Amino acid sequence: MKSCLKYIFTTVSAAFLTVVCTQGQELTVRKLKLNDPITNEMAPFVHDSTLYFISNRKSSLVKNVFDQEDRFLYKLYKAHIDKNGNTGRTTLFEATTGQELTVGPMTMSTDGVTLIATLNKKNELKLQRGNREPNQLWLFQSQKAGSNWQEFRELSFGYGSYSVTHPSLSTDGTMLFFCSDMPGGYGGTDIYVSRKVEGRWDTPENLGPAINTAGNEVFPFWHSSGKLYFSSDGHGGMGGTDIFYSIYDGKWNTPVALAEPVNTPYDDFSCFIFTDESRGLFASNRDGSDDLYQFEYKIAFCEDPSEVTEDYYCFTLYETSGFDPDTMQIRFIWEFNDGTILEGSEVDYCFPGPGQYEVILNVVDPVTGEELKAADRNKILLEMTKQVYFQAPERIKQGEEILFDASLNGYQDTGDIQYFWNFGTGEEQQMGKTIRHTFRKKGIYMVKCEAYWRDGRHCSYRNIVVE
Repeated sequence: MKSCLKYIFTTVSAAFLTVVCTQGQELTVRKLKLNDPITNEMAPFVHDSTLYFISNRKSSLVKNVFDQEDRFLYKLYKAHIDKNGNTGRTTLFEATTGQELTVGPMTMSTDGVTLIATLNKKNELKLQRGNREPNQLWLFQSQKAGSNWQEFRELSFGYGSYSVTHPSLSTDGTMLFFCSDMPGGYGGTDIYVSRKVEGRWDTPENLGPAINTAGNEVFPFWHSSGKLYFSSDGHGGMGGTDIFYSIYDGKWNTPVALAEPVNTPYDDFSCFIFTDESRGLFASNRDGSDDLYQFEYKIAFCEDPSEVTEDYYCFTLYETSGFDPDTMQIRFIWEFNDGTILEGSEVDYCFPGPGQYEVILNVVDPVTGEELKAADRNKILLEMTKQVYFQAPERIKQGEEILFDASLNGYQDTGDIQYFWNFGTGEEQQMGKTIRHTFRKKGIYMVKCEAYWRDGRHCSYRNIVVE
């Protein structure tokens, strides 16, 4: 995939069905049937069972415009799509049929009334004939009035000899992510965010070096779970451009690459992830041209999970020296790693967490200060319970949204971990370390989370009463 910021979209630089099975989960990748064998399709976006994507296929029987390499320009198309990735008839997206030049990736608000699309800044064909100067790409917005889309208006992010493209709106519509080659970035193209302040888009912020590299970061996609998915050729991965995600918790965390066969040694990019994260769409050139694929996790979910337990590191320590404090004047002095000193034949102490500790017991004559025996040195190894740990209230109100965050405790050197959730409601499982869920009906639910990693799996549960 070449730079996203050409005068016209071009692609760089492959599988109809690929299945990888790992420890009880099956990851399937399938090519969509709407792909044209000789053109490129990419930048999927789904709203209300309608798939929007861009393609440089022939768009008109009468009038077509070509780029400098005599290829058709990219336009926005749409088609019905079901949860299995089956698609209906492909047609041009009516909101952008009046655009004479390039139409690039788009995003849409949750309510479906705000459309932000990538268009050429100068969008009149007659002005571009014979013009060899770059025609920057920019973001334009349209509002839906009834069943019609209004005229596009340019978003004001400043001006310069750079492009702004690949938009993605946050779920609540207050953040707009995009990529740009504007000055001051870390590499070829970086990802930025603009926040809506008093109804206007504020000055864009570069997401910083945790996300952006000396390479190209493109196609951001904000997911309702709080993850930012994006494509990059600068974060390692399997080769070419790969798809990653990162979570913001005061700072952007180290990006995590999606598993094979979503990512491959070819270019894999421009994803759309469905709400439950068990399905998604993306583009790849693994089969020669850029085509759209759907991935899906099929989970053989655990049948015998362990209940989540709390690890406590507070203990009552007893002396076993053989001295009788009832018949002798004796001081028992305990020394701990952190410098704490406690006195008594029985003491309570809380260790800071898992690890190996040394506890020293001194038996001292209180009158002379003489040690009555050599210091007793004890090694204590405290380990975490092996489990998928997550917090949850025992009781919640019907309709209350709960944030679940999982961690795999007690295992070492697991590498990348994937988490899958089952909420006991009969709904599809969800994927992700951090998940938001709302229980719509009263009852008692067993919430299970299963972790998969390179060499193993573990499943744990908590019971929740919904009142």
